[in-house]
Amino acid sequence: RAAGQPLGAFLAARLFAPLGMAHTGFVQPDAARLAEPFATDPLTGAAWAVPAQCFDPTVPPRLHAGGAGALSTAGDYLRFARMLLAGGTLDGVRILSPASVRLMTTDHLGTAVANAAYVGEAALQSPGYGFGLGVAVRLADGGASVPGSAGEYFWSGTAGTTFWVDPREDLAVVFMAQAPGEMRLRLRRLVRQLIYQAL
Repeated sequence: RAAGQPLGAFLAARLFAPLGMAHTGFVQPDAARLAEPFATDPLTGAAWAVPAQCFDPTVPPRLHAGGAGALSTAGDYLRFARMLLAGGTLDGVRILSPASVRLMTTDHLGTAVANAAYVGEAALQSPGYGFGLGVAVRLADGGASVPGSAGEYFWSGTAGTTFWVDPREDLAVVFMAQAPGEMRLRLRRLVRQLIYQAL
């Protein structure tokens, strides 16, 4: 509203295009380019307990949401994560100020919010995370059941996608999966363990 244009148009002009994220937006009319989940849960053989497809990405949405609904490729998403890792710039293009990135990736819950330690539960099944401006933030080296460093931050998609940035390790990771249900939690934890074991 402040920019006088839909969020998708604003993001395309101010974020996606400047970063070279040519395959990112809120609609993908070519269904052949979309990853689809298995019809059944590979762990149990049962049909997915929740709809694997939360919305139809081939149809333009009525509302572009800031926290859900964007579609991307692994390459585009990695450019976004690398920009955050570099303090708001990538390939000579500044998207955010270093101060904005620090503000985004600093815990704003503190001890005043009773469940601050459980922000990571839904996406990682791990305590030890607070919340910044749009990302979960690891509070300490210890206290979590997944590997990582204090100050690492992440966010995850509904169907299995996740990304995280660990500034201490100079690490940006994008993991894309179409695995709703318990499988997405297992895969997120597994990929973290494999990557940190390789460091």
